[in-house]
Amino acid sequence: MVFLISSEYVSGQGIQFTGGNRPIEQRTSADFFPKNATQFRGHFTLTFDLQLPNDDSGGYIVRIQEKQQRPIFNLYYNEEDDHALFLLNEEGKTSLISARIPLQHLKDRHWFPVRVMFDLQKGQVALQIADQPEQTAPASLQSPYAPRVTFGRSDYMIDVPSFSLRNFQIGNLEKKIIFPLRESAGNKLHNASGEVMGKVTNGTWLLNHAYHWQKHVSMYSSSPAASEYDPKRKSIYYINGDSLQIYQVQTGQKRSIRFQTPCPMKFKLGNSFIDPQEDRLYVYETFYVTPYEGPTVASLDLQNFTWRAESDDYPHRELNHHASHFLPDYRKLLVFGGFGNTVYSNDLRFYDLKSKRWSMPTGLRGDPILPRYFTSIGRSGIDGKLYIFGGMGNESGQHIVGRQYFYDLYTIDPETGHSKKLWDLQWEENLFVPARGLVIPDTTWLYMLGYPEHLTHSHIKLRRFSIRDGKHEELGDSIPIYSDRISTRARLYFDAHLGKLIALVQESDDDVRSKLTIYSLDFPAINEAQLHAFPTKRGRTVLPYVAAVIALCVGSLLYTRYRGRYKTRTLPVSPLSDEPDGTEALQPATAPHINRIYLFGDFTVVDKQGMDISHLFSTRLQQVFCLILFQSDAAGISSNLLSHLLWPDKPKDKVKASRGVAINSLRKVLSELDGIEIIYEDGHYRAVVGSACYCDYQYLKEQLAAGMDILSDEILAVLERGEFLLGMDDPIFDKIKNRTESMLIGAFQESMAQSREQKNWIRLFRAATMLLAVDPANEPALENGLYALARGHMEQRPTDFYKRFSDNYCRLMGEEYNRSFEEVWRQASR
Repeated sequence: MVFLISSEYVSGQGIQFTGGNRPIEQRTSADFFPKNATQFRGHFTLTFDLQLPNDDSGGYIVRIQEKQQRPIFNLYYNEEDDHALFLLNEEGKTSLISARIPLQHLKDRHWFPVRVMFDLQKGQVALQIADQPEQTAPASLQSPYAPRVTFGRSDYMIDVPSFSLRNFQIGNLEKKIIFPLRESAGNKLHNASGEVMGKVTNGTWLLNHAYHWQKHVSMYSSSPAASEYDPKRKSIYYINGDSLQIYQVQTGQKRSIRFQTPCPMKFKLGNSFIDPQEDRLYVYETFYVTPYEGPTVASLDLQNFTWRAESDDYPHRELNHHASHFLPDYRKLLVFGGFGNTVYSNDLRFYDLKSKRWSMPTGLRGDPILPRYFTSIGRSGIDGKLYIFGGMGNESGQHIVGRQYFYDLYTIDPETGHSKKLWDLQWEENLFVPARGLVIPDTTWLYMLGYPEHLTHSHIKLRRFSIRDGKHEELGDSIPIYSDRISTRARLYFDAHLGKLIALVQESDDDVRSKLTIYSLDFPAINEAQLHAFPTKRGRTVLPYVAAVIALCVGSLLYTRYRGRYKTRTLPVSPLSDEPDGTEALQPATAPHINRIYLFGDFTVVDKQGMDISHLFSTRLQQVFCLILFQSDAAGISSNLLSHLLWPDKPKDKVKASRGVAINSLRKVLSELDGIEIIYEDGHYRAVVGSACYCDYQYLKEQLAAGMDILSDEILAVLERGEFLLGMDDPIFDKIKNRTESMLIGAFQESMAQSREQKNWIRLFRAATMLLAVDPANEPALENGLYALARGHMEQRPTDFYKRFSDNYCRLMGEEYNRSFEEVWRQASR
């Protein structure tokens, strides 16, 4: 069951707890309902998100007690043999439930949900950790129950791990209390309505980590060095010709390695990138002042830390502060711009890892980009396009003419080399140049670091720009930088799994020795106004603010928003507003993310207040809802068929009672959303969805029926959430899954046919790739993909494309694919 809205992308919120590695009086306690606790009858559930400690500490995470009832319950955590051990105890008596989960599994998730359910009528308690099965045990409980909930230190329970907590909720279908934990200062715990319902002691508010850059460590090198972030290992490498320093972001561990054999290449500026396919870190230079014979590109094996000389080819041109980006699917490094010998460049260059040679295409096609340096580049993981932002230079490319600052944005299609200018801003105050590395997590925003390079002592600021029109804002506080030397540089990375922006600031005072300082900021970052938007007792500003912030969680296509007009009817499409001209456009980032139902990827429901209520849908309620929803285009689903599908073995009288309970529960949960209800007419149930509510499945179906391009961003935004009805493996959904898959396969096949007829090779390849994502063993998709690569003269990728297909074919079919690459490629090349 899903308890979060894409946990990797939820903005920094919650409390960080100090545990047993600190004196007792400094350990954290978060006490909810110390007075006037709310009574629950029948049952109630606690849900919260947890992040494990990195210091191997163990102890009590949460304690639940009732003033009038003796049993006290606690959840204990410890580590055993690379496993996380959770014990739900009846305090002072016995352990009721134990859960033993591989530690790495939980750390890989970064945040994971915990659910503790109390059934007061049956006298039972249940525990579910992350995606593990729910476990139940008998417990001494009576109804009503008014719980006091304390996380961390509680009275004499002083053994506390160092963990982090967020998204705490308690309640049942009748009432629930939500704690967004979005405070940034003070010791009061507010619910979502702004009421004070508890107190925290010695806690650190995580919202600050989305505004204040956290400084991790500084490292030093006495010779020219390179620096890179490795998202695979969550590690920073600070490397020179003789040694390597490694810093692990999650654990804070640092180690140094001295090479047995030094780097064969002479370091000058230490340009670098990582090739994840071969797990190697590359360093390269574009120019040497004095005559130089030797490698100009070398790579380091990141497993055994041995060097390999790669090439002695180089551009023979000084390209200081050029922009670069490694394209793993092309096995090429792209370099753009740069400055040297009083000349600015606007050349596009490639270093090919296969041929080990530098090359320069005939030139960009489309909108010209003026010569410049201090420019920055990034690539969208959604459309694959490259984005180039800003810099300094001039039209002639000659430094003697004088330079100007650019605040413009271009896209470059790596398939065609076509460039397009998106916008150009007039910027007169607080001049800055972009640091290396644009972060582009979705189709709405790009994030970048900028600083005034003309000042010796200055500060780096994080800004985000709208890809659509260049609207921008500053986020977070600032990072100091000493920018007096050409080798000084900063670079921005984004780790979606950690939910962090990572900044590497490398400074030098003589262009030889340097200092590397590592910073991180929780993503999405916030501005100063959001940092201080404390809850108030009146509460009118709290929930809209929470909803707006959730709408700002733009880390992925999952929450790309589009506008359009749709009529109210049974099962309509998204409730989206109009642009004046009636065309579709991206919704503003402040639009509330409300009344949403997602059936692609994890089952997710967002209510009218912008809160994730997916946890209120048990497996049974998900099944009831989906069965009704999928039949609602017609007369609906009959009560008899619904009963037969879900309770085939129950007696008729008990089936009726179970069905009634399920329908009533479903209606209660759906009442948290506007624009959707379950109606019963003529013995059939139907879901009536108005224009205020959005369902991704229906949106996809309606738009494809209306002729929308299957490769449009709107459609891909739905599909890239993940598999349809992910995790719902009951055979009752096989038919709808097959029907949906057939609909997508047919649409992609039609797109391939049209693209092939139009000789649009880029589009043909994209359609073939997406079809293989839906149907990995689809041979026509393989053939069309290779045909597109052959006709489009993109020979650098066919073997990789074939290998991905053959590997998936073997995994799915249990046998090797019977046609060799040479055979398929020869046929496709005709």
